[in-house]
Amino acid sequence: MTQSDCRVFGIDYNRFIGVLIRHSRFDLAERYYFQMFPQDDMDKLNYVPDIWAFNIYLNLLFKEKKVELALEVFYSVVEKGRDPDVVTYTIMIDGMCKAGKLDNAVEFWKEMVGKGLKPDKKACCALVIWLCEGGKVDLAYELVIEVIKGGDVEFSSLLFNALINGFCKMRRIDKAQAIKSFMTKNGCQPDLVTYNILLNYCCNELMLEEAEKLMKKMERNGMGPDVYSYNQMIKGLCNADRLDKAYFLMVNKMEPNGLADAVSYNTIIKAFCKGGHVRKAYKLFEEMGMRLLPDQIFYTTIIDHLCKSGKVERAF
Repeated sequence: MTQSDCRVFGIDYNRFIGVLIRHSRFDLAERYYFQMFPQDDMDKLNYVPDIWAFNIYLNLLFKEKKVELALEVFYSVVEKGRDPDVVTYTIMIDGMCKAGKLDNAVEFWKEMVGKGLKPDKKACCALVIWLCEGGKVDLAYELVIEVIKGGDVEFSSLLFNALINGFCKMRRIDKAQAIKSFMTKNGCQPDLVTYNILLNYCCNELMLEEAEKLMKKMERNGMGPDVYSYNQMIKGLCNADRLDKAYFLMVNKMEPNGLADAVSYNTIIKAFCKGGHVRKAYKLFEEMGMRLLPDQIFYTTIIDHLCKSGKVERAF
């Protein structure tokens, strides 16, 4: 078309480049993509390139893990006068986060906000999740809190859970609880993941009364605890040396609902062995054998206990 008298529109280039990218022909996509920017034949083709192809090209570069090339393309396009939109910045932020380049992601975020562009849900979630994973929870909170308070974007529990989990890992339960309250007041109800994050923290810190309150609240809200919830509770009870209650929880709550798994049995058996309750451990082993196939962790636990007890022959 470019070699004929046919008029070529920007949308024609966009569709053509889109097809090339979907078939992973990045070499050709790059070649034709850059033809869209001001060159000698711009007047002849009589089109105004838009940002659509730019964005899909950047997106596919990140999918192919060509991070450095994506950066090069971004800056070269900006230099030629194309202004990135919120989609462009979202792609860059998400891509940089997934590539582990958190500093770059933060720079793109600040640049986007500085230009008066309103971050979308994907950009916020990507930045918060990856910053929290990298231990930069305060920075994540600082960057997105104004967007959250603004109410222009409706966030899912995914973003709030990342912040709650991050602050729990930092042992700042007050901040985590505040975020949970904030999300509830703003129409985003805590989900099973939210409760499990808080439950995990309480059990690790042996705040067992608070953990029990959370379990009861989950049930009142029609959100039945899952196997992870119960296993966290069992772990906390065992660490607090409340073995009978842990056993009772598994037998009366988990087993009737088909939730008791190898982790449940192994946690209690290990606690019995550690506390010197060998008979209870073997009795539970027999019960486990009727329901589940003991795994490697179980045998390691039993053998380790027998060896430490001087019963090496029985271990073999």
